[in-house]
Amino acid sequence: MKQPQRMMAKIVSELAMTHALLNCLIKEFALPEKKLRHNWPEELKGLQPESCLNGIRLKALPILIELSPKRELFVLVDRYNSLGSQRYLSDVYVKHKGSPWAILEFEALAKFILEGCVVSTGSFNLELFEQVLSSQQLVSDILSHQEDTQQNATFSNYITSEQSLWFGHPSHPAPKARMWPDVIAQQDVTPEFQASAFLHCFEVPIQGLQTQSNSITQSDILNAVAPQGSLQSYTQKQPQSEEDYALISMHPVQAQLFMQDDRVKSLLQQNIIRDKGQTGFYAQPTASIRTWYIDNSDYFIKGSLNVRITNCVRKNAWYELESAMAVDHLLNQLVMSSPNAFKDVIIAREPATLSWSPLDANEEDQRWFREQTGIILRENFCKKQPTEAFLLAATAFARDNHLQPMIWKLLGSDASNEARLAWFSRYQQALLPPILNLFFDHGIVTEPHLQNTVFTHEKGVPKQILLRDFEGVKLTDDLGCHYLDTHFEETIHPTVKASLIYSREKGWKRIAYCLFVNNLSEAILALSWDRPHLADAMWAGVEETLVSVLQSLSQPAPELKALLQTGEIACKCNLKVRLAAQADKQADYVPLTAPWCQEVTYA
Repeated sequence: MKQPQRMMAKIVSELAMTHALLNCLIKEFALPEKKLRHNWPEELKGLQPESCLNGIRLKALPILIELSPKRELFVLVDRYNSLGSQRYLSDVYVKHKGSPWAILEFEALAKFILEGCVVSTGSFNLELFEQVLSSQQLVSDILSHQEDTQQNATFSNYITSEQSLWFGHPSHPAPKARMWPDVIAQQDVTPEFQASAFLHCFEVPIQGLQTQSNSITQSDILNAVAPQGSLQSYTQKQPQSEEDYALISMHPVQAQLFMQDDRVKSLLQQNIIRDKGQTGFYAQPTASIRTWYIDNSDYFIKGSLNVRITNCVRKNAWYELESAMAVDHLLNQLVMSSPNAFKDVIIAREPATLSWSPLDANEEDQRWFREQTGIILRENFCKKQPTEAFLLAATAFARDNHLQPMIWKLLGSDASNEARLAWFSRYQQALLPPILNLFFDHGIVTEPHLQNTVFTHEKGVPKQILLRDFEGVKLTDDLGCHYLDTHFEETIHPTVKASLIYSREKGWKRIAYCLFVNNLSEAILALSWDRPHLADAMWAGVEETLVSVLQSLSQPAPELKALLQTGEIACKCNLKVRLAAQADKQADYVPLTAPWCQEVTYA
């Protein structure tokens, strides 16, 4: 790769990761703690004249943030937004008390911001700082790869949209941080590098298999997981003899980690299980990294990956394997019984799971094996409509390798105001009603963040919303829990039931954050990128849809009424939870204000 291109990848990656840190800082600290002012600094020494002149020319707006009594941060933006969603128009300036303003290198700037948060959190998290740096380095590598391969088909089909999320979560301090093992290079198996790979297979005694299904046979499950025809000892006779084996598959990295464990080494040495190498289906990883798309298969394969990616280790916990079956059953029943309420939404079913463990293992080891080998089959929605019709929302509203909105590749940067407003209106009207109906009328808490949201389109115009990944689906303790009492009380494990239940308050905070802060605000920012005045009309349309939804609900919706009256929206603290070195599930929320309740200023 030419040196200028490598330098550009570094510059763009540092800008993108700086903006992600600023987004976290503004949403989680500056806005809720009222440490953000909309004015130029009193002391201008150190500010570059070019920045000031460019700001005046662009009619840019100043943001001045007090990180601590001795630290300030200054940047120019294109709008004032009460959810902290804005386009950055200048370098970031920092100031220690008594010193002039300065522009820092990325590493020093990241440290300045994280150290400034110590006043609120009480401690500096060195591990997070290292993750911020590693995230930036991976993004730089990803951008270098894009320049080398000249990938430019982001929206040509579904899987290219899954594999074009260069920067990750726009409001996460280290969106591409991964504790990646040395066993296989990321370039060979991760989506951002447009990887494809054969899944790793093992022959296992069929007696240790545990399959669960709402609609398909064990034979169909096995054939969806791995090419059983290549296994001579596989038989479908009932009952199976002790000699019967089945083929299961794993993420190639997971397989290498699996074989490093002494328990697995012993089984391999005894020929109880057999390593068949990467002889499974040829597959492409989706944005989640551990879920694989197999062309022409009826199912995606969501397998365990015992690697920490951003905040979480991505394995299928044993209770998640079982809860997926409960959620799949409930959602399928609801969609079948209330088709009008869900006419604009497609729910990707997860109709079966598979795992394996040795029969003679103790309970702890059996659970360990189940979690390492666990697979959830997800319906391949691309079998019902052309793959070109589906796009990942997270990519649509993200930036390209020049930090311009990806959506321009779909709409065109010269799309009229009317076209952009109509596009967003169709999108939000497809998204909001089914999500809110599930919560208020049925007590079902979905997780409609951008990476869980896929939309279908016709010539670029949204038609339907598709929701996938039941891992985040919960049931409220006042309404949704009754589905378990009605359908599963005799068979569902207490741990599985407990993992599914959310308080109503917690459920509403999650939904509000996902819908308004994570999803719609990013859609609006992308669509109004060079025309910030359009954001007002888009948010007004959201408010109108919420009023319409409120009138259509059959159950009380006090949270929705309060949202319309006060505008308070919960924002998840992705930075604060990492500063505290806590698990993602421990993340708190801070209150922000809906844009329709606050006057918006724009450049």
